[in-house]
Amino acid sequence: MSNSDQLKELKTAARNIARARRIKHIGALEVIAQALGYPHWNALTNAERKGWRPSEADLAIARALVLAENPLISIDTDPWSVLGPDKFEGELQGHSYRVSTHSDDVRMWGRGWEVTLPEAPLAPARFRVTDRRLKANPIDHTNFRNAALEIASGWRKLVHARIASDWPRRSTVPDSSGRAEHPLGHEVSDIWFCLHCDQSSTGVEVAANLFHCPRCLASPLDIHASPWWQADVTK
Repeated sequence: MSNSDQLKELKTAARNIARARRIKHIGALEVIAQALGYPHWNALTNAERKGWRPSEADLAIARALVLAENPLISIDTDPWSVLGPDKFEGELQGHSYRVSTHSDDVRMWGRGWEVTLPEAPLAPARFRVTDRRLKANPIDHTNFRNAALEIASGWRKLVHARIASDWPRRSTVPDSSGRAEHPLGHEVSDIWFCLHCDQSSTGVEVAANLFHCPRCLASPLDIHASPWWQADVTK
């Protein structure tokens, strides 16, 4: 591998991290540099100009960072089958649990309880008792709820990383003017309107919520670049 190829692989790893984390590319370059022992990307490139070259171990670190953010970066299939049963079935504080996903909502459950994390990043967790006959339901205890939420949040992070990696870049990171691109219709705007609640949001706001309405959490199907339905009403 040539020197330019080695640096190019680091940049590619940073680009994949940026997409998964929904951050700017320069921020991901800093992540790579710091993982390789440099305070920032400029320090790494200065070292490269003076003769330093990424070793195979350095490249392996960069690849591992990408996989940690998005294990499905190069796999087009179901995450639960790819990552193995140990990843969606386990034990928490002596209680067995399972994790599944449906329409990108994450559901974690055990005997007598369940936690649901909707796809939208701003959507709150929903805790539910599924068997009231239990005298001691673990979901009634704050420590257990917090621990379960941490596990479920880790799975939702993987779902978000997969979505962000598939979508156009500007759908998750608006441009300098705050314009975002709709991941389905591909319109570009700095203001977006929700057909469900009739409220408007900025491009930055909808991008941060994966194009769900920041006001009512409606899906991307309800988000439009213009309130065309208002014109229909006034006719």
